[in-house]
Amino acid sequence: MKLSPLFSSLQEQHFEVKTSTIPECGQGLFSKVSVEAGETIGPYLGEVITDAQSERSPYIDSHYLLWVCRDCLIVGENYTRYINHSSEPNAQFVVSTRWKKARVEALRTILPNEEIFLDYGPDFWEAAEVTCVDQL
Repeated sequence: MKLSPLFSSLQEQHFEVKTSTIPECGQGLFSKVSVEAGETIGPYLGEVITDAQSERSPYIDSHYLLWVCRDCLIVGENYTRYINHSSEPNAQFVVSTRWKKARVEALRTILPNEEIFLDYGPDFWEAAEVTCVDQL
């Protein structure tokens, strides 16, 4: 019996943070195991803050803010924050505005040693003062 993606057996130890395959993008998140499409890679955990808080230090310069809903952002603090951007992602955010939570879900099978990527969307690049090679 296949488990529902919400009840994935994957945990932090199934992933590794190491140098990204994208030049000058720092570290990235890589899978140590095969991850099936629809499986949860992990939760996007961290402090939940308001829009007003996100406009002040120490959050104003953070690249780990995930907008969840009106006046609610998550400051990424766990291993999923190391997932870099790609215009051809193999994962996506699944957001619950009701519970103010988010998780990362595989869009397709991700093989062992493969880097995991999300599409950050145009709003991120508008606000960011960084450029990723893949985003150009």
